[in-house]
Amino acid sequence: MRRSTRLSCATAPSLAGLLALVFAGCDGLANASQADVATEHPLDPLTAAEYAQTVQLLQDAGHVDADSRFTTLDLREPDKQVVLAWSPGDALDRVSFAVVKQGPRTFEAIVDLSDGSVESWTELEGVQPSLLLEEFIGVGDVLAANPEFVGAIEARGFTMDEVVCAPMTLGEYGIAEHQGRRLLKTPCFLVTAENSMFNRPIEGLWAVVDLNAGEVVEIFDEGVIPVSEAPGGLRPASIGRSRAALEPVVQSQPNGANFSIDGHVVSWDNWTFHYRMEKRSGLVISDASVREGEVERPVLYQGSMSELYVPYMDPNGAWYSRTFMDAGEYGFGANATPLRLGYDCPDTAMLLDAVLPDDLGGAYVAEGVICLFERGVGDPAWRHFDNFIAQEFDGRRAVDLVARMAATIGNYDYFLDWVFTQDGRIQVRIGATGFDGLKGVHSTSMDDAGADAETAYGTLVAPNLVATNHDHFFSFRLDMDVAGTDNSVSLDRLTPFEMEGPRKSGWVVQSTVPRREGEALINYDPSRPAVWRVVNPGAEGPYGHEPGYVLKPGNSIAYSLMATDDPPTRRAGFVRHQLWVTPHAPEERYAAGMYVNQSPGGDGLPTWTSENRDIANTDIVLWYTAGFHHVPRTEDFPVMPSAWHQFELMPFNFFERNPAIDLATDWRGVAAGGGN
Repeated sequence: MRRSTRLSCATAPSLAGLLALVFAGCDGLANASQADVATEHPLDPLTAAEYAQTVQLLQDAGHVDADSRFTTLDLREPDKQVVLAWSPGDALDRVSFAVVKQGPRTFEAIVDLSDGSVESWTELEGVQPSLLLEEFIGVGDVLAANPEFVGAIEARGFTMDEVVCAPMTLGEYGIAEHQGRRLLKTPCFLVTAENSMFNRPIEGLWAVVDLNAGEVVEIFDEGVIPVSEAPGGLRPASIGRSRAALEPVVQSQPNGANFSIDGHVVSWDNWTFHYRMEKRSGLVISDASVREGEVERPVLYQGSMSELYVPYMDPNGAWYSRTFMDAGEYGFGANATPLRLGYDCPDTAMLLDAVLPDDLGGAYVAEGVICLFERGVGDPAWRHFDNFIAQEFDGRRAVDLVARMAATIGNYDYFLDWVFTQDGRIQVRIGATGFDGLKGVHSTSMDDAGADAETAYGTLVAPNLVATNHDHFFSFRLDMDVAGTDNSVSLDRLTPFEMEGPRKSGWVVQSTVPRREGEALINYDPSRPAVWRVVNPGAEGPYGHEPGYVLKPGNSIAYSLMATDDPPTRRAGFVRHQLWVTPHAPEERYAAGMYVNQSPGGDGLPTWTSENRDIANTDIVLWYTAGFHHVPRTEDFPVMPSAWHQFELMPFNFFERNPAIDLATDWRGVAAGGGN
């Protein structure tokens, strides 16, 4: 099932394919009808026509030309109060925001699409915007034109036609030769028909490339290290065996889906929310409200993944700089991949397309990169069996609604789920699969003489391959509007106390409300358990309570073990705390700042919270750092099993009773006391 608007002159099968289309004359969506594309909500993504209008207005103003490249082109959201006051049929003021790269110079533009004017055009000094698609592809040409690098590849028995050199960002380490340059580090991989290139690293050789100058800055050759020949394919034939297939396990919806979509607004059960795909953050959920009776009650104004930080732990020269900021450097939405029904999503899912900007500011269709589906896995929403009197069962089935995307960034594949439940919760699930970051080594077994040294920072997962230890940290921006915009955070600590009598001890809940940002730099401490609760002091909750929602970390807690003054940690300062709280500010969207590529760090949350602004009974934003440490194992090879981590927003004194108590008797006819 697919819901889409056909907008592009072709579907790009890959990053390289998209670039070929763009630069071969497929001018965005110029050849397609746009008559059926309409903006219906103030938070709707830019349309193809609005991309084109932005570029045209900047051209007319003399700001951009054929050599200009757009690293960012996105909706500049209206003021929050404007959105909250908007009703269907009201006029929409549309504004776009662009980051434009012209040679080594970077500009920001704000374009008013409603009145057809360029509101601002500002040059920025000392920043490097996110990577362009043509830079991904072009780095291979730079290396192929360098005789020294070509010679080093040939000395290993390969040609440049047999290898792919990866465009890896390298951060900022105060290296004098790197200052003022736009750089990538480029390790290479052998490409074969049977195996993934990520299972065939050509270790010990890499280059640093200046993208602005189009030249190789440095080449490092540590000598020949064997390229692994371990079976690294993804088909059963590559390992010589295949298990018997199971009989089909199918989810069926014979009467169709229970959700509806109006533009970008989804309605399901008691939930309503808006979705869009952004080039940087990926799938963004906005204006989420839950109905109680006949009343729509706001919960989450906007939720998005703000940044994704992946530092590897090997100090080797080719590896120490692998401290990727995948959202800010590469784009989580830009690397969204098509989803496959029956594999990535159930067969019953609806596939949704997204319109995203290319390097030239034109639009292309990313087909089937979002799926929307209902899921019933046999869990109860609630149940009780009366053991004392009636010996009867009563219960209801749980069904969830899932909005999902997947992004492939280098060797890793990530899933991002926003899950809505019938008892009022919003779960955020992060899935990780794909390939470990693999390092070529001499050792083929832990019995080899050099194996201990070569596995000091990882695990030998196959002959000549070490999977390197690393972290994954995800910063989520959660603009909470629990029962309205003016919220506070209550830290409900479970505090032991002494009892008199036969019992000696217990615990009570002691609540404190941080008044300023500096009081809400919160680290999870299992020895001092606490509930993180967002409350609305000005709203009336059941029985005199302040209505609230709890942020439950689930299995997504991880601590950064790296020094706070380490350059990568300075750049990803949000990992210092699991929870930050700031007042709503439209320009504060990315936890590590707008420009993370080669940034010296300090931007984003550390800078904003240093102002120590008031966060009590006001419009607040939670910034939650989810994460996990990855110590690789042999079971990760040749491709990793999917691993899931999650947190959730759970109602707390928000509803008068169990919000799932009124679920209808299910389709199997199980009623109170009825059994099966």
